[in-house]
Amino acid sequence: MSETKPGTIYEDGRLEQYLEKGIDGTASVALAIEETIVSDGGTSDDVYFADFDHIGHKRTMSVGDRLEEFVLELKLAESLGLDYYFTAEHHFSGDFSLSPSQAVTCTIAATQTERIRFGPMTIILPIADPLRIAEEFTIIDHLSGGRLELGVGRGVVHHELATYGRRGADGPALFRENLECILKCWTNEENFSWNGVYHQYYDIEMPWKPLQKPHPRIWVPTATPENAREWGRRGYAVAGFSWLGIDIHKEIFAAYNEGWQESGQPVEQQRIGYLSSYIVADTDAEAEKLAKEHFPQQVELFEYEEGRSHWFGDTDLKRVYTGLLALFNQIKDVDNVSGPAQMIIHGSPETVAEKMLMLRRVLGVNTYMAEFSFGLMPWETVKRSMELFSTKTMPMVRDGFKAAAKA
Repeated sequence: MSETKPGTIYEDGRLEQYLEKGIDGTASVALAIEETIVSDGGTSDDVYFADFDHIGHKRTMSVGDRLEEFVLELKLAESLGLDYYFTAEHHFSGDFSLSPSQAVTCTIAATQTERIRFGPMTIILPIADPLRIAEEFTIIDHLSGGRLELGVGRGVVHHELATYGRRGADGPALFRENLECILKCWTNEENFSWNGVYHQYYDIEMPWKPLQKPHPRIWVPTATPENAREWGRRGYAVAGFSWLGIDIHKEIFAAYNEGWQESGQPVEQQRIGYLSSYIVADTDAEAEKLAKEHFPQQVELFEYEEGRSHWFGDTDLKRVYTGLLALFNQIKDVDNVSGPAQMIIHGSPETVAEKMLMLRRVLGVNTYMAEFSFGLMPWETVKRSMELFSTKTMPMVRDGFKAAAKA
C-alpha cells in the first residue's frame, strides 16, 4: 500500500504561506497578467465543460423545491450539451449542501439523464465504507449505461471527520486505504479478504464489476504537487479549486503533467479540471451586478463551514482556519477576485470565453467546472447564465482550443 503523504496544503504549510501573502500579494495576479505559458501535457484540442453544484439550500425556498431545482439544472446541463455534471459531499454545515449521500445524488443523475457523464466531486473517503462505495457505484455505473465518473477526496473540513469519529490526522491514510480497497473490489476476479489498518472484511464476493473497464475514471482533486504527480502516473484525472489561487495550481498541474507523461496514457484521456463560480450575462455590467449580489452569499456558506472546523481544531488548525476566515472575508469583495485571480468568472459570453482561454494558457486546464447556481440566485437567472454559456461561450472556447493546438 502506498506510503501516506500529506494530503493537501493544509498539512505541508503552503496554505499558511498563501494566507500570509493575501489576495493582493499573491503571485497568481502577476502570473495571470503576464500569461506565463505552461505545458498542457499534450497537443490535444479537446475541451470539456462541466456543471458543478454543491446543491446548497437556498433560504428563499423549501428543501423540496431546492431539490427539484437541482433536477432541473441537471436536465438543462444535458440538454445544453455540457459534458459532465458533478456534485460535492458535505455534512453538518448549515445550508452548505443538500447532497450528503453521493449514491443518492448520482442515482438521480443516472435515472434523469441519458447522455451526460456525472459523478461525485468528491466522496469523502475517510468517513466512507469502501466496500459499500464499491458495491453501490458498481450498480450506478450499470444503471447509467457506463457514464459514471468517480471523484474521491480525503476531506479537508475537519469537523466532518470529527463528527463521524475520525481524526483529521488519519485522513490521508484512511483515504489511501479506502481507495485501494475500492479498486481491488472492482478489479479482483477472485473472492478476497481485506485486512487493513482501518477496515477488515472477510470473503468479499463481487459478482458484478463496473460496466466501464477496468473501472470508471477516477478524479482526485489535490493541492499538493507530490500527490498530483502520483495521480498522473496512475492515469487519474485531477482538479483544482480557484479560491486557492492560480500560482498554487500552476505548480500542482505541472507536477501532474509530469506524472501523466510517465504513465504512458494517451493525452486524449487526460482531464485537468478547474472549479470556479460562473455568471454569464448579456453584458459585463449585468454580470458584475449579479456577482456582487450573489457571490458574497456563497462565501458566507464557506465561512460557516470553516467556522465549524475552527471550533473543532487544535492550536495549529485554529491558526489555519483563522487565516481561511480572513481570506473569505476578502473574497466577499468581488472586485478582489474576479480579475486575474479568476476565483469567480463573470461577464458577457465573450469576456467569460477570454477568461477561460487564459486559464488554458496559464494552467493547461481542459475541463472547466462551472458552478452556476449559488447564493440565493433565482432559477431563471441560473438558467439564462447556463444558456448563454452553452450557446455563445462554449463555441468560442472550443475554437480557441483548436487554434492553440494548431499553433
